[in-house]
Amino acid sequence: MVSKSRIILLATFVIVTNLVSFYFGKFSRFFSDYLRFLPCGAIMDASASSDFIPKPVGLDAPFPYMLRGSPLQATASEPLTLSNDIPIVDPHVGHKKVLVTGGAGFIGSHVAYALLDRGDSVVVVDEMNDYYDVKIKEANLKLLQEKSDSMNGDGGHLAIYLGDINNQTLMREVFEVESPEWICHLAARAGVRPSIQNPLLYVQANVQGTTNILEYSREYKVRNVVMASSSSVYGESQSTFFSESEDVNEPVSPYAATKRSGELIAYSYHHLYGLNITNLRFFTVYGPRGRPDMAPYKFISSVSSGKTIEQYGDGSTSRDYTYIDDIVDGVIRSIDRAYPYQIFNLGKGSGTKLSEFIALVEKHVGKKANIKLLPEQPGDVPFTNADVSKASRYLGYKSKISTDEGIKKTVAWFESMLGEVASNQWAEQ
Repeated sequence: MVSKSRIILLATFVIVTNLVSFYFGKFSRFFSDYLRFLPCGAIMDASASSDFIPKPVGLDAPFPYMLRGSPLQATASEPLTLSNDIPIVDPHVGHKKVLVTGGAGFIGSHVAYALLDRGDSVVVVDEMNDYYDVKIKEANLKLLQEKSDSMNGDGGHLAIYLGDINNQTLMREVFEVESPEWICHLAARAGVRPSIQNPLLYVQANVQGTTNILEYSREYKVRNVVMASSSSVYGESQSTFFSESEDVNEPVSPYAATKRSGELIAYSYHHLYGLNITNLRFFTVYGPRGRPDMAPYKFISSVSSGKTIEQYGDGSTSRDYTYIDDIVDGVIRSIDRAYPYQIFNLGKGSGTKLSEFIALVEKHVGKKANIKLLPEQPGDVPFTNADVSKASRYLGYKSKISTDEGIKKTVAWFESMLGEVASNQWAEQ
């Protein structure tokens, strides 16, 4: 049985490690450099059971390669390996039952919908917290239920559990009743600025919650765990493109620190128990049904209604804005490929200045923005720009939606929802 004291002990270890790295940078820099040159999966407990590690199945499997991509091919200059001795993992193409934590949220509901759409079964766990209007999440769950009902028994089974991933009674029931073999862990407290006001809440949700999920994954021999990290871990990196090989042990917000902690504790579980775990660093995700506290949605809502936009800084800050469909594609490719332990960036691969982003919103809304300039906020970083070459090689990932097209799609969704209950709640945030 998962011990609460065990979870707290492990979470405390990770937090202390990150605090040490934040102030001194020695242990974690060594750890980061060590992982950088270590062949993925080279260190594994020899006694760890491997009978649950997935084997590739044939192309005659009953479900198509929708959103999975074809197996990657070797070339003369690019051998089919992650390092000298670790092969690229081909996608598992059979039916799956996937536990999606945070499945009522923005990214989680999109991932769950795509899994249902291709015939997988989905188990959603979500605490429905009030970080933003709960009715938006309820609308997401309704959409998932309608999708499941429309499958007419042809796969796409959906089970929904409402509760906290730190609730051991609930999580025990989920694993005992549903027996998921794949996990997509997206449940988290989001937001850089709120984490500065209430860091302990973020530690409980993002560090303790992640440790709890990993404990159940170990106990129930889950075949693959995919976890959401964040581009925030790169802090104030001066690199033109943020690479997974960078030292990311100087977080500039509690939120970023908790996400880095999740990556570190995940490696511990891989090393100790042989769990297959992939961490995905998302870069500024936006699109239909997005979080109303995020800048893209605030801008669209404010420009549409003639309200004032609060712009922090002079507009020169840049973000790698990534459309939700591209993120979902990367997440599902990761679910299908059980790498022993990996970290991948998922982004568009190019940044857009804040001033340019606002101009695109004006273009597609058809109105000029009323802008109020405010000082830059503590914890914000000057720019983010993803190096996605690793995800491209090992997942077959490639962003397809430009910022211009993505804003156009998001504005069209927003306008189509105006006047409906869910949209009114979203627009009032």
